[in-house]
Amino acid sequence: MLLITLLVIIAVVVAAPIQRVLIQSGAELPENFQYWSVEQQNAFMQSQAMQTSPLFLYVFPSLMRVAGFWLIWFLMSSLLHLSITLFGSRSSRQQVSNLVAWTMTPLALRLLVEIIVVLTTHSLIENRGLSSLIAADAEGFSVFLRGILANIDLYYVWHVILLLVGAIPLSGLSKAKANEATLVTALTMLLLMGVHTLLSSVLSGLSTSSGFYFF
Repeated sequence: MLLITLLVIIAVVVAAPIQRVLIQSGAELPENFQYWSVEQQNAFMQSQAMQTSPLFLYVFPSLMRVAGFWLIWFLMSSLLHLSITLFGSRSSRQQVSNLVAWTMTPLALRLLVEIIVVLTTHSLIENRGLSSLIAADAEGFSVFLRGILANIDLYYVWHVILLLVGAIPLSGLSKAKANEATLVTALTMLLLMGVHTLLSSVLSGLSTSSGFYFF
């Protein structure tokens, strides 16, 4: 988890200059801006300047993405522990938490690939995972589905496979029960990621492609 935290910070630092250019190039004055009061014009210009400040380009994105990965680890650990316990396992919460942390190694690799791609292409990654299957301007339930699909890629599948492999000896359950408990946990996490994306879209109008993936 500490490695993931470090890679998240590096990914944000690498992407920040590109994000600044995109914000500056896309900044347009609203209609009838010349008729606004001086106070309103100053407030608008300050708002534009804030978006390119280090606080919004480095600090907030780093905190949100780091918190996102730690929250995924916490929720996945809690859900998996609850699931295997209901199936009859007596494994401790600490054992399950350690298992989930180690199985998130593919997600660290995903971050490393993202850093390399951004550095080499000088562009941000869009349409993560399978999110391109649904239009970026989708609304309603499609936003929820897009949020789920954005988190499904080879790295997430690899993560789930490692969970399936590790849950069998850890839980002491039969292979069928351990696999069922793990798949229920993975599916529940995907649904939670979709809900997060939907709420983000409704409340803040953010892009629907990121989901819980990187916050």
